[in-house]
Amino acid sequence: MQCNKVKAAKQQSNEAAKQQSNEAAKQQSSNAKKQQSTKQVCQFKERKMALQGKTKNVAMFMLSMAFTALFSTGAFAYNLSAKVKDVEITDNRQEIQLQMDATGDSSGTDGSVYIFEIKPYQTDLGGRTDFIAKGSLGENQKFNFPLYAGPGELRLYSAFVPAVKVGSRYEMIADRRYIENPEVVAENQSPALNPGKKGLRVDPNILDDALSLNIKHAGVDIPTQRFFGQGISYSYEGKTFQINKELIDQLDGEVKRLSDSGVAVTAILLNAWNNTVPELNPIGVKELPKEQAVYYGFNVESEQGFRAVKAMASFLAKRYNGQNGHGKITNWVVGNEIDNQYWNYEGDYDVSTYTKKFQRAFRVFYTAMKSVSANDNIMFSLDHYWNMFPEAAPVGKYKGKDVVLAFHHFDNLEGHMDFGLALHPYPYPISSPAFWDDDKTGKVNDTIDSPIINFKNLHVITDFMQLDSMKNKKGEVRKIFLTEEGFTSIQKGQDKSDEQAAAVAYSYYIVDNNPYISAYLMSRQEDSDDEVKHGLAFGLSSIVNHQLVHKKAHSVFKYIDDASATEGTTDFARAIIGIDSWDQLIPNFRFPGR
Repeated sequence: MQCNKVKAAKQQSNEAAKQQSNEAAKQQSSNAKKQQSTKQVCQFKERKMALQGKTKNVAMFMLSMAFTALFSTGAFAYNLSAKVKDVEITDNRQEIQLQMDATGDSSGTDGSVYIFEIKPYQTDLGGRTDFIAKGSLGENQKFNFPLYAGPGELRLYSAFVPAVKVGSRYEMIADRRYIENPEVVAENQSPALNPGKKGLRVDPNILDDALSLNIKHAGVDIPTQRFFGQGISYSYEGKTFQINKELIDQLDGEVKRLSDSGVAVTAILLNAWNNTVPELNPIGVKELPKEQAVYYGFNVESEQGFRAVKAMASFLAKRYNGQNGHGKITNWVVGNEIDNQYWNYEGDYDVSTYTKKFQRAFRVFYTAMKSVSANDNIMFSLDHYWNMFPEAAPVGKYKGKDVVLAFHHFDNLEGHMDFGLALHPYPYPISSPAFWDDDKTGKVNDTIDSPIINFKNLHVITDFMQLDSMKNKKGEVRKIFLTEEGFTSIQKGQDKSDEQAAAVAYSYYIVDNNPYISAYLMSRQEDSDDEVKHGLAFGLSSIVNHQLVHKKAHSVFKYIDDASATEGTTDFARAIIGIDSWDQLIPNFRFPGR
């Protein structure tokens, strides 16, 4: 999202000016640029060795968080050591099987293990006696119980915990674990649509222009504070919810037209403060001024909030499953740039607590989408601040890398999801389109500890996600989408349209030649008036006298993935960047479609 990009631009420009002050008077010759390009190729080939040397940092962080989890486990009952290893729906799609180890001294208990169902808003058993399975202590113990909790209510969204009986009460002996394979109950088992990488965050008012660009992906915002309203009745788990027909009609038209055109639709779920359905707002949080927080975390920490989020997620998953005439949403991004609470306010928490809260809400959406369309991609997004705190954040802010590691840790602890990552790799500073010299700021480098990740060093994120410790349960590299990126066509009052177009060309070629990036979505179809006032013009077109006027970047973007036109379309960019050929910058370079 761009509202806060104006603040970021000012702070980044000041920081970049400090780093570049000694460079401003220097003019590099063409030969020097070529030498630098050759050096970059060598660095590209050598980076895997450097990466291996950095994996200790990942291991140290994961280990420290593991100690936190172990300390928590140590507070459970008696001298028992217990761990739930797997919770999966069985092949018959009627039962859930839980596997666990529970060993140690059971004196003081009745010698049995009891399995309880627990919801995201429940923190303990609180005198409950309604266990759903009973078994023995030991290693590799298996417990089977029904998937259906009652008429029309599945246990899909629940976690499960083992407990022992002490007198008349039950005490938990391990952390909770959620179902790890909701996709097995999905009616839609079709592969996720991905016709190519080129995409755009579309303006619903000018879809003709978007489709004329031959996009393969489209980003669509869903303002969830408008979801509940009047006009559509939706019965879910014994309760009838009223849905805002005006919003759904708008989404229907947009999603259907894009889907019918063969475009893969990505929905971005944005939760502004909700006065109509306050249970969606985080518990214990008051609405902040817009200068401090635009969006808020989804509340699943109360029963009412949990039920409302489930109903919303279920409705969206079913309506846009591609099988009932409303179109298909294939990819879902929950929240926006969650490393910055300006976009996902939850309150004052450390990164571990904050991420755990976010992940439990994320899991509700993940389960809803996967249980309807098995191969949908469900992601969370980060900005380009990787190993530094976001600069334009008036409230809680975290390093992107720490958020990813914390999310991955809790995924291992509470049940594996095949989640994906949506990255926003803007230039640094954002006020300059020429990302190829961003290393001069001192914030962009080729190591796993780079403060910033953008197109200058995009391989850092794909190298990181290729680490064995970061792969999904099947040992696969997780999906990485670039769901928001842009380059300004003005800088300090000067026209930078050629540089913007060159940035589009170079950045897309980087993505097209990186097999671990699934999609590339430009952030603005047309300029935002507010951003232009502050010196930022990310659009592929501008608006002049209420008319759409295409920039050079519009043409470059249109033909960038056309095998017969791409080379000629981007010839101009090489001189701007200072190279003779693209393989000086991109090892084993190939043009799209060739």
